[in-house]
Amino acid sequence: MESLIEKCLYQYLEEALTRSLGFSREEIRKLVEEGRLKINRTPDHRMGDYGVALHILLKNIPREEWPRKGEQLLEELNRLGFKQECRILEAGFVNGYLNVTIDYSSIISNLVKEFLEDGFKSTLSSYGGGRTIVVEHTSANPVHPLHIGSGRNSVIGDTFARLSRKLGFNVVTRFYVNDLGRQAAVLAYGVSKLRKNSIYPPQGVKIDHWYGMVYASVNIIMMIRKLSNELKIIEEELFNKLRLYVESNKEKLRAAPLLNAHLESFMSIKPLVHNPFKKLAEFSREIRRLKNAEKDPTGKQVAGEVWGLVAPLLEKFRETYREYLSYVKAGALLQSLNPEVYTALSREVGSYEEAEKEITSLMWKAEHRDPEALGLLKQVSNDVLTGFKETLSNYGVSFDGFDFESEDEIVKLSQEIVEKILETGYANIVDGAVELDLNKAAQQVEFVRNLFAPDNPGRFIVRRSDGTTLYVTRDIAYSIIKFSKYHAEKVYNVIAIEQDRAQKQLRAALKILGFDREAENLVHFAYEMVQLKNMRMSGRRGVYYTMDELLVDMTRTLVEKQLGQVQRKGVQEDLSSTLPYARELAVANARALLLSVEPGKVLFFDPERIGEFEHGVTIAYSFARLQSILRKQWGLEPLEALDEIKGRLLEEISKHGMSPPTTVDEKKLIEWLNAFTQTLITAHAEMKPNRLLEYAHSLALDLNRFYEKCSVIGERDLRIKNLRLLLVVASLITLSELMEILGIPRLRRL
Repeated sequence: MESLIEKCLYQYLEEALTRSLGFSREEIRKLVEEGRLKINRTPDHRMGDYGVALHILLKNIPREEWPRKGEQLLEELNRLGFKQECRILEAGFVNGYLNVTIDYSSIISNLVKEFLEDGFKSTLSSYGGGRTIVVEHTSANPVHPLHIGSGRNSVIGDTFARLSRKLGFNVVTRFYVNDLGRQAAVLAYGVSKLRKNSIYPPQGVKIDHWYGMVYASVNIIMMIRKLSNELKIIEEELFNKLRLYVESNKEKLRAAPLLNAHLESFMSIKPLVHNPFKKLAEFSREIRRLKNAEKDPTGKQVAGEVWGLVAPLLEKFRETYREYLSYVKAGALLQSLNPEVYTALSREVGSYEEAEKEITSLMWKAEHRDPEALGLLKQVSNDVLTGFKETLSNYGVSFDGFDFESEDEIVKLSQEIVEKILETGYANIVDGAVELDLNKAAQQVEFVRNLFAPDNPGRFIVRRSDGTTLYVTRDIAYSIIKFSKYHAEKVYNVIAIEQDRAQKQLRAALKILGFDREAENLVHFAYEMVQLKNMRMSGRRGVYYTMDELLVDMTRTLVEKQLGQVQRKGVQEDLSSTLPYARELAVANARALLLSVEPGKVLFFDPERIGEFEHGVTIAYSFARLQSILRKQWGLEPLEALDEIKGRLLEEISKHGMSPPTTVDEKKLIEWLNAFTQTLITAHAEMKPNRLLEYAHSLALDLNRFYEKCSVIGERDLRIKNLRLLLVVASLITLSELMEILGIPRLRRL
């Protein structure tokens, strides 16, 4: 990770090189991206602190002209004011190298103000200035436990909310509970069937996990029945087509006796087939063989006709059967895990059409405020939320409140929104349903046109023909409520990147309805999915890696490592004081893992290699080591007596002063600490909380190197000691602030 000084140098170099050497910005950027133009630390401090080899840019210029070009470059840099902005003391050009010396004294003076006199607090708080923002995150459907995908949403959203508070925003965090959607209705439908059989959640099982099994079981049973019926329809269509072909082409088939025999044989087994896929596969192979191997032109032609007739249906059957088998396999697994639940649901759930009708009816009744239906959906959703809250609490994630889709305020406003959409002139009635035509709106509303450009905005249904609204309609209502209820300047929706179009449609609808401020200040905080090695997660099949499992596996791995270290030492060691920290370190590692990749990029994760990720432990270890240094120096507990420690250090600096940095390790820490406030502000502005983890981890690694090479408490030169103590205190404060934002437990000892 680049330091703030390096970033500053790159920025000014790009401008100055463009002006002095005549290269385009694109050329300079490409060389930087390729690593062919790079800022490096100099091998000798007498050459400065950083150097840039410019030979790649000077190669076509006669060497005798290099000094003049170097002077022009320095003049441009000075004209741009890079010394003041980048904290440069001196800059020089020698033999094609631009060397700069950093003004560490001014940075150190600033560190004293920032960290010993708490100047950073006012800098950070002034950024938000007390403005109110709403951060809605997680909002997972309450139908199964939180898995690592929804967990990434939770950690990203929670970290962004913590960062926003640190930057002086008044932050309101919300969880939007989709208890009126189809998924919630599927679960409630399954629960109602189980209650008929007096089956309820058992004791000792985490309730969201049990409900997740019920939800998956209903889906699997319904899909098995749906796909089984589809296979029968395809099979029937295939036999009917073959029967008609045989009846209409008897003369042709006499000329192809081998094909005719296969067709007759295949047709005759229709009433007897118990494994249609096997028979169809055999038939498919034989027809293809005859089509390609038949020597007689007539036979080849007839085989080709038969193949052209059945090939699409055979392929459709093959794909459907493959999906059918996947559900059968998933169902067998769930039945083995809880035979009572699966057997009862298999008995109670009717055909796919019957089940779908009951589920749709449940949704309609709930939206039309039927007490029984609404009560069932709310109770089931609240039960699952109980499990969610327990999981999120373990990760240090909490909310200011939960908003339910079924609330009267949201349902009522949703219906009003449909009526307003009908008045806009952009609505269509399609088979009794109300559709919002954004293509038409884009022709007249520039905001809508620009929002989707260069794509067409499309159309979407806002009310079904049965009078029920859709999720997107209720989301429009909820967005209006979030702005008005909390007087928010901005609302951040932390939602998967695959919902990008839906979020644009949401903003477009707000604009069309006259909610300009809401449309312009609703922010889609998009994040990509988590991809697991050897597992494709599916809530409908009950296949996922839960956040509860992640924490268990992280904790187990840390305990095993500690035990392994003890065994390798070959000594008896009391682990009773160490093992209790494992759970908190597991939280640190798990949260760090989910933040380790930029939100807009896919996070690839292999649970089998979970022990290889230790960013959280590295940060916690450095934090504990810093406390140990200060504890030994002053005999005070740093987290409880930080103000006293800062006061004592200020007294020492006043008496003896501080030396400039003499080692690269000191300089690195000074640069990291100098970048603290800007790193937070940039991470917020760019909505990339992963930058905070990168920064904290890089700082922790350099702190470990500093500790190994530079004596602090044992340093006899008081001026050097004061500098190093300043770096220790400032690093402790920096890590403490970052760990609070990142949700990493701040342990005193390890």
